[in-house]
Amino acid sequence: MNPRILAIAAAALVAGCSSGKPAPKAKASPTARTQAETPAKEAAKPADESEADFIYSGAGKRDPFRSYLAEFSKDTNTFASRCVGPLGKYEIEQMRLVAVITGLEDPVAMVEVPGGEGVVVRRMQCIGKNGGVVAAVRTGEVVVTEYRVRADGTRDAIQTSLQLPKQQASYAEE
Repeated sequence: MNPRILAIAAAALVAGCSSGKPAPKAKASPTARTQAETPAKEAAKPADESEADFIYSGAGKRDPFRSYLAEFSKDTNTFASRCVGPLGKYEIEQMRLVAVITGLEDPVAMVEVPGGEGVVVRRMQCIGKNGGVVAAVRTGEVVVTEYRVRADGTRDAIQTSLQLPKQQASYAEE
């Protein structure tokens, strides 16, 4: 751009802003002023009344400070990482009870996983993909308790029993 035009524009800007007089205000008639204030007062009253009636409830709403990615982690099985080793790789229904020793203070059982490997289990040990816990080791059976979470957030305890085959159970009692 031309430096002369730039200098003239800058001088006009400075001259326009440097007037010391404030802009004159328009005077309104008293009747116009009361008419203008009346709708404003009426409009303000319902807003105040509606604010007094409004009560916020956060029930059923997502927490705005929780990470959105945390919602996706709820869909995955949270118990799966708890069971380590061959017992955490398979469902309980895929396992087979092979032996039970009950004459001890802490009874022991042996479970065979689909790979053919035998694994020793005791009470309160983690077993299965769903994070089940061995609740009891009895003569001829092992009781496993799994907790499943419903859609509404409640937990259900589901007990599954692994039993010795009938043929082996009869030999154990002889």
